[in-house]
Amino acid sequence: MKRVFHWIDRIMRLDEVLASAALFAIFLVAIGNIFMRYLFDTPLAWTEEVLQLLMVWATFLGASALVRRNEHVLIGMLSENLPASFARWNDRLFNVGMVLIAAIVLGYWGLQLLPYSNFRSTPMLQIPYMWIHVAIPVSAVVMAYHCLVRLARDT
Repeated sequence: MKRVFHWIDRIMRLDEVLASAALFAIFLVAIGNIFMRYLFDTPLAWTEEVLQLLMVWATFLGASALVRRNEHVLIGMLSENLPASFARWNDRLFNVGMVLIAAIVLGYWGLQLLPYSNFRSTPMLQIPYMWIHVAIPVSAVVMAYHCLVRLARDT
């Protein structure tokens, strides 16, 4: 069983790798479009759609990677001034608990969005918006997993 959780952890760490790859791809596509526009005077028409897809995936996968590394935005002023036992419960309640609730809400509304986004597609490349919007529930599931792992390790 421990081996299964080890592999699940390795798979869940792909969010950071994929977010970094998406950011690098954003850089390459944007630079390519700049060169094509200003050096050859023929801009690439499809870059906006690809950049939109990559930006959404990089944002949501990056957010889940930040949750895993505990580097997301949080207010630590209260925890720093509390005694250690209270600070631990404050961290669980607000840091992990609120992120878990946000991930559940994000996942729910992301799943509600998917049936509607399947009927629309991007104008140039005809990519269904579902492939863009599916980043929301995927990221929410990974965020919730990271929160539950942190809760299990802290007990």
